[in-house]
Amino acid sequence: MSDIEQFGPWVSTEAKARFAAFLTESATPADLSEARPYFAAYNQRLLDKATARYAVDIAEREIAGVKVYDVVPSGGASGSPVLLCLHGGAFMWGEGPGALLEAVPIAAVAGMRVLAIDYRLAPDHIYPAAVDDIVAVYRAVTETVDPASIGIYGCSAGAVLTTQAVAHCLHQGLPPPGAIGLFHGAPVPFAGDAALAQALFDPRVRSGATPKIEDLPYFSGADLSDPLVLAAGHPELLAHFPPSLLISATRDFAASAVSVMHRRLLAAGVEASFVLFDGLWHAHHMDVDLPESVETYKIVAGFFRKYLG
Repeated sequence: MSDIEQFGPWVSTEAKARFAAFLTESATPADLSEARPYFAAYNQRLLDKATARYAVDIAEREIAGVKVYDVVPSGGASGSPVLLCLHGGAFMWGEGPGALLEAVPIAAVAGMRVLAIDYRLAPDHIYPAAVDDIVAVYRAVTETVDPASIGIYGCSAGAVLTTQAVAHCLHQGLPPPGAIGLFHGAPVPFAGDAALAQALFDPRVRSGATPKIEDLPYFSGADLSDPLVLAAGHPELLAHFPPSLLISATRDFAASAVSVMHRRLLAAGVEASFVLFDGLWHAHHMDVDLPESVETYKIVAGFFRKYLG
């Protein structure tokens, strides 16, 4: 059976052709000193495609001492909502162009201002450094924007950080954001059928293509049973979470974790929606050339328009 035949008929031709290249291009170098420049170059190539397709204005600035990229649709944003975008990268890379990958298309399609946060990275800065940066920016933004008009979203590590940001805001007595998006990640161990199924699709699986939360340097010394670290096992905390959009894909090692998080949010009484893309992979929407990525942006934009007014 050819690689193309290993997909359902509803998967786009572009996605079918892209999958093998994705497996090669997203292979993580073993040494961190090599991984950061490798992914900076990889993310820059994807970002170049995004900025060529979506007209936005980008300004680098500091908020609360944290570097952010202020992204607005060319011609300006409509209304008052502001989105905080938290990049992925195993908490260790994804800065710079990686921080902008989700911000550019979402700002353009949603017609909203997006602040992409360049939070501090592990292993130099472990928990709670990254979430402290995010909450500092959030607190500063709430001085001029109603929290109900602020959304937070992120992919992979950024999704986990989104949940940490909500938990820390609640713990500190700050009003939570109006809505959040958790894409290809959740504060749940990356296990279950999704992790097991990686062997069917990804020849790198034996070399660590499926990460373990407890092994990530960001969590060094952190108590994983602490609700401020991983909120999914704490329904009393989840009950105070805002409306949530969760997105994953069947070839995403985090799909089971995202699915479990969705169920736990529902059980806690939270308005939560889960969209699962068949045949797609971890962080598929970083590539703007895929029709499924365009579909993802529309889903995300519609969600934040609905809940942030």
